[in-house]
Parts: sequence; structure tokens; C-alpha cells
Amino acid sequence: MRLNLHTQAKSADVPPVGADQARLAYSVGGICVGLFAPPEMKLKLDREMEQFRTNGAPVDVRLDVEWTDELRSPSSRAAFQSGGLWSLFEEDGGYRFYFSTPFLGTVPYKAACFDRAFRHGRVSLYRGYYDQKRAVNPIEYPLDELLAIHRLSHGEGVEVHAVGVVDAQERGHLFLGHSGAGKSTSARLWQRLPGTRVLSDDRIILRVANGQVRMFGTPWHGDAGIASSDSARLSSMYVLEHGKQNELTPLAPGRAAAEVFARSFVPHHSAEGLQSILYFLDRVTREIPCSRFQFVPDHTAVEAICHA
Repeated sequence: MRLNLHTQAKSADVPPVGADQARLAYSVGGICVGLFAPPEMKLKLDREMEQFRTNGAPVDVRLDVEWTDELRSPSSRAAFQSGGLWSLFEEDGGYRFYFSTPFLGTVPYKAACFDRAFRHGRVSLYRGYYDQKRAVNPIEYPLDELLAIHRLSHGEGVEVHAVGVVDAQERGHLFLGHSGAGKSTSARLWQRLPGTRVLSDDRIILRVANGQVRMFGTPWHGDAGIASSDSARLSSMYVLEHGKQNELTPLAPGRAAAEVFARSFVPHHSAEGLQSILYFLDRVTREIPCSRFQFVPDHTAVEAICHA
């Protein structure tokens, strides 16, 4: 069925999640996304996402993929403008993303519409910009990350700007930081320690599973290029800052929640989503100790955390 691009797809237009076998599926942060497309349409995933590929897992989000000969952004006011590749519109109780770049032209190269809870969606690819004989990645960045951020904001967790480290004792350490705070440097330092796993050098998903706060690796890595589909129970959190010496300063839960929120990826247009994430971070920071970590970029920073 071809989507009318001038109206928002209703939930009744989309088959139930898991109604049939997905052509392609991946799982990030414990959320499985299934891609459904006509048999003649060739699908692929990015290299970073391949290790997150899964087979046979129950699908949490269903995405139907199609070609279209007509695609244009609406004339209504956007709910959010990224200032880059995408813009977001609220339509008929759901959301629609448009992706465009001056490099290709004025017509968007892709649109993705979702129901309010981000359980169902449809991705429409403008036929004029693609070689239909070659495999296409319908959820290429940034759509894959946008989907994760919005789905998590429905009471399921949050994505944070952080390095996730699992030490030899299986303790999970989360090092939060803005760009330039030293996340990739920290990841490389920890990689040298025997028995240590680094889940990501840039972006981690936090969720509660079986009563435990857990951190999950993501495909959206930083300069160190580290991305893992593994997960671990979270034991401690640290807000990274460059310093003249290694120094840990404990943060009260309220202060910690504010610091983590400032380093989180959130749907700024959604009051409900923001409130959900704040509730989630309130729980996390009450259960998991958080400190400000002023550090020097050498092996002594790792030693400081191990000794602490």
C-alpha cells in the first residue's frame, strides 16, 4: 500500500508489531526494530549496526519501508528544526521526520512517520535519489538514533553522552561528558587494562531491567571508534572534567540528575518525554552513586577509579 505523503499514516494503516517476519532486524539498548519491505526492495544496515543485527527476536518497533515518487515537506510550522539534515512535524496524533540536504536538492530524500509511542512507523524513500538496483539502508543515521531517543522517552530510559566501561570485576562505570571532555581518551586508557570491556566511547543507553539499572552499548561511537552490543549492570557514574590532578567529588542525587540530564539526548519538543526522562534520572541517581571526576589524561586516571 502506498502512503499518501500529504497525510499522516494512522496506526490502523500499519500491521501489528510482529505480525509477520521482518526482512531485517536489529536491537539497540534492548529495543528490537524490525524492517519490513517488498521482496524486490534490497535492504542493508551500516557497518556499525551490523553487530546489533538480530534474528528471530520479538519486534518492539515495526518499520514498513517503501519507495515513493512524490515527497515534499509540509508548509506547516515544524515542531523542531535540527539545523541540519532533519525536521520534525506533529501530524494527526503522531510524528513525521523529513530528511533533506542541499547536496541533493530541495526535495527531501526521506520521510519517516511514527505513531505517538514509536511502536509503528513507515519510511518513504524518494525514488529519484536512489539506485534501486542496490541495497539501501532506510534507517541510516540520524534516523536510527532519533528512533531510539524518542522510543526511550516513553518511560523506557535515556541515551547519554558517555563512555561505558566494564572492569574485570564486572562493575559498570559510566563516564559522562560533553564533546571535548575526554571521553575517547578515557575509553582508550581503559582499553589497555586487562579484562576490561568498553561498550562505547561516546553514547550509552541507560535502562532498568529486572530491577537493575543497566547500561547498553550503541553503534554511535566517537573518535575512538568503539561500539559494542554488550550491556552491563551500572555500578557508578562520573562527570568528566579536565583537571591538574585526579580528584573525585561526590554529587548529591539532585545535582547528579541535573548533570546527567545536561549530557542526555532528549526530545526537546515533547514535554511528556522530558518529564519521563527526568523521572527516570531521579531514580537512577538515587540508586547509583555519582561523582565529579577531574582527571589527567594518563594511566593514573584509571588507577584513581580502581582504587576508589
